[in-house]
Amino acid sequence: MSREKDEERLKRARGRADLARMRFATAFDSTRRRFSPERLKGDASLLVSDKVTEAKRGLWQSLRAHPIMTSSAVLGAAALVFWKPARIAAGYGLRIAELVWLNRNLRRP
Repeated sequence: MSREKDEERLKRARGRADLARMRFATAFDSTRRRFSPERLKGDASLLVSDKVTEAKRGLWQSLRAHPIMTSSAVLGAAALVFWKPARIAAGYGLRIAELVWLNRNLRRP
């Protein structure tokens, strides 16, 4: 009788071990598929695409919310590109900003 009990317990233990082995193999295969280079590349490109789309949407909303600032920025950029006095003034401004930045420690006590 004890031998039959031991054989039954062994049979149940083997069944549980087979089930655990099968679960482990399934989890391992799904993890391996999840971390394949193609899948990671696809996930990264999807995430970047979503972030770019979100940034575009936010930019357009901001531009629509502030039309005067937008038109001023566009006109200023066009002036810098096409109007020589604006380029010269911007160059002087950048030089002054550079000098201020280089000498910023001189003003501190």
